[in-house]
Amino acid sequence: MRKILLLLALAFLILVFYQKQITTILPTFNATNEPTVISKGHYGQTLMLEVTFSHEGFDTWLENLKAPYPLLLLDSAWIERSPAMIEIIKDKRIPTALLGHNSTDYTNEKVLEEEITVYKKSLGKEPLWFMTKDYVFPEDLKKLIFNRRINMLIPTALWHKDLPLEDGLIMSVPIHANSIINFEQLTLFMQQSPVVSIEENVFGYQLKTKRFPQ
Repeated sequence: MRKILLLLALAFLILVFYQKQITTILPTFNATNEPTVISKGHYGQTLMLEVTFSHEGFDTWLENLKAPYPLLLLDSAWIERSPAMIEIIKDKRIPTALLGHNSTDYTNEKVLEEEITVYKKSLGKEPLWFMTKDYVFPEDLKKLIFNRRINMLIPTALWHKDLPLEDGLIMSVPIHANSIINFEQLTLFMQQSPVVSIEENVFGYQLKTKRFPQ
């Protein structure tokens, strides 16, 4: 009986350790097996919003947003000064990613680390996707991000109401201080042309579990 209890205790400890390892691994995945920037998918259209500034009406638009949701690329400085909107995003489970600085700002690796820390502190997880503000990825930056098991992304085109749609299209809407954005037009577009997640666009299915490639 004592041996059986010891074996059960050992099995339990192994199970707990294994579960901890799985929990550590699951939060991130690599969409590619080498440092590659994804700029186009294959299935449907994906809409992304690059958020660095809160235009008038943006908070109301977020509150009224209905699925299927766009992907919100959030600037770390915007995250820190917008806690109320971050709570809306978390409550509605709107998918998010990290919007970085211009590519020339990453000569110091600490810049990326600080951005990831801000993102994780506010959203409770590390980002799965990352994009530079100027859509440029030097080789050193590609390797740095890939080694963090974060996927790199740039848009196929900037969204406008007359943009011709095609399968695999990844559209982006810059929401910066100098941007002109009509939220009513954007809502109408999303109602008339349902968008899919970046995972569904790239892989052809909805990603339920985050994992490493086999």
